[in-house]
Amino acid sequence: MPWQVGLYTAAVLIPLAAFLVEILFIRTLRRHNAVIATGAIAASCVLSAIGFVDYFLIENRAALAEPAHHQAVEPDAHAHSGSLAWKGSVDWVILETPESDRRLSLPLGVHIDNLAAIMFLMVTTVATLIHVYSMGYMADDSRYPRFFAYLSLFCFSMLGLIAASNLFMIFVFWELVGVCSYLLIGFWYEEKPNADAANKAFVVNRVGDVGMLIGLGILWSALGTFDFHEVSAGLRDESGRLNAPNRFDPADVVPLRPPGAVAEDDGASSRSIPYAMLTIAGLGIFAGCAGKSAQFPLHVWLPDAMAGPTPVSALIHAATMVAAGVYLVARFFPVFTPEVLLYIAYTGGVTLFIAATIAMVQTDYKKVLAYSTISQLGFMMLALGVGGWAAGVFHLLTHAFFKALLFLGAGSVYHSVHTYEMARLGGLRRRMPITAGTMLVGTLAISGVPFFSGFYSKDAILAAALARAWQSPEHALLFVLPVVGAVLTTFYMFRMWFLVFAGEPRGFPDPHTARVVHVGDEENVLAEEEAEHGVGAPLHDLNPAAHAHESEPVMTRPLIALAALSVFAGWTMWLGLPFGTPVLERMIAHGQPPGVVDSHWAHWYAVGTSLLIVALGFLLSALYYGPAGLPFVATFRLSPAKTAARFRPLYALFKNKWYFDELYAATLVRPCLRLAKACAGIDRYLIDGIVDGSARSVELLSRLGGLVDRFGVDGLVNNLATAVYVAGDHARSIQTGRIRNYLMYLALALIGLFAGVYAWVG
Repeated sequence: MPWQVGLYTAAVLIPLAAFLVEILFIRTLRRHNAVIATGAIAASCVLSAIGFVDYFLIENRAALAEPAHHQAVEPDAHAHSGSLAWKGSVDWVILETPESDRRLSLPLGVHIDNLAAIMFLMVTTVATLIHVYSMGYMADDSRYPRFFAYLSLFCFSMLGLIAASNLFMIFVFWELVGVCSYLLIGFWYEEKPNADAANKAFVVNRVGDVGMLIGLGILWSALGTFDFHEVSAGLRDESGRLNAPNRFDPADVVPLRPPGAVAEDDGASSRSIPYAMLTIAGLGIFAGCAGKSAQFPLHVWLPDAMAGPTPVSALIHAATMVAAGVYLVARFFPVFTPEVLLYIAYTGGVTLFIAATIAMVQTDYKKVLAYSTISQLGFMMLALGVGGWAAGVFHLLTHAFFKALLFLGAGSVYHSVHTYEMARLGGLRRRMPITAGTMLVGTLAISGVPFFSGFYSKDAILAAALARAWQSPEHALLFVLPVVGAVLTTFYMFRMWFLVFAGEPRGFPDPHTARVVHVGDEENVLAEEEAEHGVGAPLHDLNPAAHAHESEPVMTRPLIALAALSVFAGWTMWLGLPFGTPVLERMIAHGQPPGVVDSHWAHWYAVGTSLLIVALGFLLSALYYGPAGLPFVATFRLSPAKTAARFRPLYALFKNKWYFDELYAATLVRPCLRLAKACAGIDRYLIDGIVDGSARSVELLSRLGGLVDRFGVDGLVNNLATAVYVAGDHARSIQTGRIRNYLMYLALALIGLFAGVYAWVG
């Protein structure tokens, strides 16, 4: 077993050990839990960095080579170039019977390839920075130690999912990720909206997980193995095609061939799966991924997950839960049939468009970032669905850095002004220069501005979508949707930055609005200030920016580090220049699975499209929300209120989140509640009535039996005893102690005796 397996095993288990120590000794350690949790994830980060360097700089240097894009490249040219993997496993449970030759083993194993090595480094890096940030953000929370214990368990779950080598471990860690998200989203469970948000996330994800469990069960029952690497490698040939015709025909059977088997050798493997069942299994697995990564129609839980602390939002949106769904689609890419991949692509396209339109009209900057995450996840899913495997994974990695930056920046803003309402802020760049500057970097990155990491990953996605649309013109919508979504992304992200940081502070229009605009912490803060200063709203109540201040260094330093990663993650390593294919993309593409789309020829077209997208999105945002100092803004200023009034139906649709919550409430939630109430009524009045009636009948019978016992049996016995007692009491009067009385009784007895004998004889 390679020593690197032990390295990554330690990286997975260190956060688990930290969690056990923190939760068992929480009363003793108290605030030292933060140090233990941060040190544990930092240690995992160091081990991940060692493994990353060893994988790409020592063992697999070819991954850093610049590809020759000028040559004709077949889609499967790099199919097995990155096949280097460190793996090891041990059988945890073995089930076999002497009468049968079937053997079921549940292994615990580690499989590290280029995707796992990169994901490990990304997750541990982002999580370490979030841990450091949380030490400042959560400093005043009463459950500070428990928060860091949950973070340690969350990190262990995600790292275990990345390292898992088989279907069994994937599902275990998949569910553990869901449990951790439930605990952290509902961390402040005393408030009902927070508890409802945690329940909503848990229930919606369970819907997707049912599909995933079905898909995994189909794969194992048909192919007889839990090793998904064996499944992925055995279902396709060297050209990247499935071992059956790529058409939906239930009569087709896809054999699972072991490594080295040739396509003509029909007897190479006795294991196979019908093409239709493979398609169903792929759809089931994607259902689980759609739940975790908040894809249409299971996207409704993620915006409500903002109820948790902001560091939790950053961790969920950047490096853990939502990343798990995209990661699993990338991992199972060779298992998906063309029909499933097309479904994934359209699901991602619809999701990115819907979420982007909702983000345009949100007034809560944290909700803007939440819907932005859903939209960006849609970009990733679309890229994977059209065959841009490296592009989708590349955007997953770059998105982790700038989305963590944006969420932590949002937490820094709230930490200072105690409101999420963008319309009541403005001008914060003067009072919070580090937060404003780093969030501007994140905005530029997510918008796809050249020389920022998001530009390179979005360019790769657009190139893959263009190549897919060029191959199949009937699917041109798969290119149109990401283009429109990218324009909207630039628009709503600069809208958020302008409203929060640019211009002059706007404040609340009146004390009442200031008091009720943001129920929760804002209301508590204003109540405390009113108690301190007397009745009425002071100036800084009406203007949150009046008491704004930069956050402490423990919160701003992670922002600076993430800002640097948001810039340089997309650059090449040669001379530090941002030109050519990004080194991170080359590392990913070196080990991409067979069956990907050839999109190298489309990159320059995608670059031109990206530049137009950024220019158009920024121009619209500046004309609507930019400060008057920007060129052309004062002259060509557009009014958001007038535009909203002109397109009132669309505005209402977007503002109400396409009415998905209302639709689900009307078609699913309320019918389920009515059914539950009906079942409760049946239980209360029918079942309980029968049971309670039976109990009352038994009680009446027992009372009747008691009466019979008391007055019949006990009465007879007691009356007989009483009669005997009375007779005995009367008979006792005969005992006088006098001889003459006894002689008289004897004489009377003799007389009676003789009289009786005489009467009987006569």
